[in-house]
Amino acid sequence: MAVKLSKAAKSLYLALISISLLPNVIASYRLEDVEIPENLNNVKIFTDAEILRFDGSDPNLPLYMGIKGVVFDVSEGFDFYGKEKSYNALIGRDSTRAVAKMSLEPADLTSDTSSLSEQELKSLDEIFNTVYLAKYPVVGYMDYLIREKRRLNKDL
Repeated sequence: MAVKLSKAAKSLYLALISISLLPNVIASYRLEDVEIPENLNNVKIFTDAEILRFDGSDPNLPLYMGIKGVVFDVSEGFDFYGKEKSYNALIGRDSTRAVAKMSLEPADLTSDTSSLSEQELKSLDEIFNTVYLAKYPVVGYMDYLIREKRRLNKDL
């Protein structure tokens, strides 16, 4: 049996729905775009399996970490990222989600940003720019970023 609403009740219902959706429309934050070189011939592109080699297990290899598809050499931060150090879980993978959430939970050690909050996305961009881009050398890019860039820009 259908409930019959008055015109005023319908208007109020629609107004409440609109207001509840408004913050998502107004406050939707979009991650800053990552710039990659135009010529990718001399650029190292990492798969998940390839970057895993640089997780600190081999003391002769540098420590690599991906954020937003950009791979950084964080060896200079060995006291934080080295084997058995506080943030070693972030190494040898793209840890975008973990950086955004400031988490070391295994489920967050991924590049997936699909369910991050607006604040987490803003935090991710801020940390990416002020810590990683400012401090650590870029050594390559994750393959998923290159695929996405090629999909969006056929010139790559």
